Amino acid sequence: MSTSRRMVAGMFRIGLVLLAIFFVSRYFVRKSPGRSHVRVRTEATAVDSLAPGDIRIYNADSSVDLVLKGNEILAGLSPVMVAKIKNQLDTSASHDTSGIGASISQIVKKSVAGAIGTHASFPLSDIRDIRYEGQQIVFDWKDGGHHQIFGSTKVNGDRVSNSFRPEDADRFIEAVHARMARL
Repeated sequence: MSTSRRMVAGMFRIGLVLLAIFFVSRYFVRKSPGRSHVRVRTEATAVDSLAPGDIRIYNADSSVDLVLKGNEILAGLSPVMVAKIKNQLDTSASHDTSGIGASISQIVKKSVAGAIGTHASFPLSDIRDIRYEGQQIVFDWKDGGHHQIFGSTKVNGDRVSNSFRPEDADRFIEAVHARMARL
């Protein structure tokens, strides 16, 4: 079997697995009791679009950001990381030049590139308190639950939740508290 056929078969299998995971996860999300505190924002949040009182902090290696914008907190990959990943996708796409494998590869890469800047959105109206505890930013929900921002998410092999500088986390939490006091 040629290399391009193996690649097509591999991409097809990966696509089917991702599709199955998507449908199974949607089923469980819809059937789970209670409502989720997380929403998804697909549009990018530009630094220059922040209003007075809004704030953006980055983790130590600038791979993820945390943004207070309006009455919500956004968490996701930083613009630097998004650009880096898109560049890597573009570079790898230049090697796929012919055949059905190249077409499938292009479709998958464009889909990934389009979704890579997605941010999780947390409405301030759902948050009772926010604090920095054990090197992690933690939300206390009004319904009594807790959430560690980025939880056990890893980027480049390191836990993101442990990589915010304490002084940045403190500035962010202070800004969130000030915004919550005005609600």
